[in-house]
Amino acid sequence: MLRAASIGLGWWSDELAHAVQGSSDRIRIDSCYSRSAEKRQKFAAGFGTRSHDSYEAVLADPAIDAVLLTTPHSLHGAHARQAAAAGKHVFVEKPFTLTLADAQATIAACRAAGVVLAVGHNRRLAPATRKLKEMIEAGELGTVLHAEAQFSVPGALGYKEGFWRASRAESPGGGMTGLGIHMVDAIAHLLGPVARVCAFSKRQAAPVDIDDTTVAIMECANGRTAYLGTIFATQPTRFLNVYGTRAAAHATDDLRVLHLRGGNTPLAPVALDPACPPLADPFAIQRDLLRMELDAFADAVGGVAPYPILPEEAAHNVAVMEAILASAARGGAPQPVAEHG
Repeated sequence: MLRAASIGLGWWSDELAHAVQGSSDRIRIDSCYSRSAEKRQKFAAGFGTRSHDSYEAVLADPAIDAVLLTTPHSLHGAHARQAAAAGKHVFVEKPFTLTLADAQATIAACRAAGVVLAVGHNRRLAPATRKLKEMIEAGELGTVLHAEAQFSVPGALGYKEGFWRASRAESPGGGMTGLGIHMVDAIAHLLGPVARVCAFSKRQAAPVDIDDTTVAIMECANGRTAYLGTIFATQPTRFLNVYGTRAAAHATDDLRVLHLRGGNTPLAPVALDPACPPLADPFAIQRDLLRMELDAFADAVGGVAPYPILPEEAAHNVAVMEAILASAARGGAPQPVAEHG
């Protein structure tokens, strides 16, 4: 059983804990830390953990094997490197970091320390994403040409001044850091590494000073193209469509449902293994994926199987995000994606 400490206690740390605490036979959250004593006490009482009064105390505790980082985005790299120096395995929420340089430094530190580094791109593990990858590799879609991805929610409409996410420094591109980065990962995973982008990002409805609308056109290194949209001020919309010369595939319901259209035939459902019908409770869907990724993290630490998202892939996602922001800052001018090592 991997013994982990949850670091940075807020909504997402609770989601991770709800997903595994008492239900996973591979990982347990044994302790927690936040600068807020009130948050530490609430988390410890709610999930049956210990608490530490500093991050340094967590890292010095021999009973802790790993940390789960849900701290502000700008701190991910530094916190991960501290953990690696202390010999703790690292699970860090997406976005991995906010800059490619920070991501590369963190990968190097974890590799030198011999610890597992896992980034929480949980939609990569969704049944529809896995099935799409199988179909593409088997040639079932024919020659793959293009993808369209949308991940939008109304989250920014409820943001208030002072909340750390309601900051351009922590949430560049608005929904890109929490939503769009998932679809960047899916596009690169299914179509291949992204080579250049043209993007626009702006604030239209958010009550705080962050962008709420970001769209990008991407060109992969192999010539395939993709559209990405993430609107942080509209009703929940999630889809991932892949277009090939033989068939088009359409994934919806948080990548738990997949339909296929081939020739003149109408959309038809694709059987997924395991079968995952749409669920009325989106949090039930989410927690299932979170349990899968944290179990995969524990398996990687235990030497059972490598973590399914390579650190270099997570770094590439950061490089694409950087390119999207750079293009948007230049009025949509084409921007190359930096090499990711």
